[in-house]
Amino acid sequence: MCKNHFTSFRGSILLLTVILIGLSGCIPQKKLRYMQELEGKVTTDTVVQQNSINSSYKIKEKDELYIKVNSLNPKTFSFFNGSDNTQNLNNSDLGLYLTSYTVNDSGFVELPVIGQIKIIGMTIKEASMEIEKRLKDYLTEVSVTVKLSGFRVTLLGEVKRPGRYTAYISQMNILEALALAGDMTAYGNREKVFLIREEDGKEKIYFLNLLDREIINNPNFYLLPNDIIYVESLNAKTWGFETFPYALILSSLTTFIAMTTLILQLKN
Repeated sequence: MCKNHFTSFRGSILLLTVILIGLSGCIPQKKLRYMQELEGKVTTDTVVQQNSINSSYKIKEKDELYIKVNSLNPKTFSFFNGSDNTQNLNNSDLGLYLTSYTVNDSGFVELPVIGQIKIIGMTIKEASMEIEKRLKDYLTEVSVTVKLSGFRVTLLGEVKRPGRYTAYISQMNILEALALAGDMTAYGNREKVFLIREEDGKEKIYFLNLLDREIINNPNFYLLPNDIIYVESLNAKTWGFETFPYALILSSLTTFIAMTTLILQLKN
């Protein structure tokens, strides 16, 4: 009788063990796959949308701009561009930082000779034209190249390496930003990613569903400089499954069953 009770008890323990193992893999794969059922074809509308974002970004205060004055006159070129010393620096990031111009709190950048120029609220192309127009009051045969010296984005929450990142590209989408932080953790909620963006001096929040194959057609799929991405946790982590000591409990249960079996065998 005792042996039958033990067999029933052992069966219950094994069932509990199976349930615990099931809980350890409680996040369905469907919750982890990006852009499900994506047909792998970028539409023409999406490409046009990306190009329009590139050209419509408005310069904000504290933006870092790379401004290059092009001239056939070597002295003019050297004076404004410092003999292009960025090529001689081992750290290209440092070179870009040292040769960049910061838009101050009033929206101005200050260049040699021509002084302060207000460019806040302008597109990159408009700022280039404005600086070139001011330069032509003093010089002839010059042109100006303006670029963002770094695409900055902040990633927080359920990503593997939270932090602020700078990429030296002119455009970035949400998937590229997540890649900078090593992607989301398994507990990141891919259905509701927070995008925090400053618009007209106010913070606005947008939501992105990265499980949706139509995400590439979302106007916020392509980011703007200084965007903040926050990935909240799935309920699985909220319930404590991530830090639950599965290994310790399973090991203890296995040891308990083995010891009990051994004791019963010795008694018999």
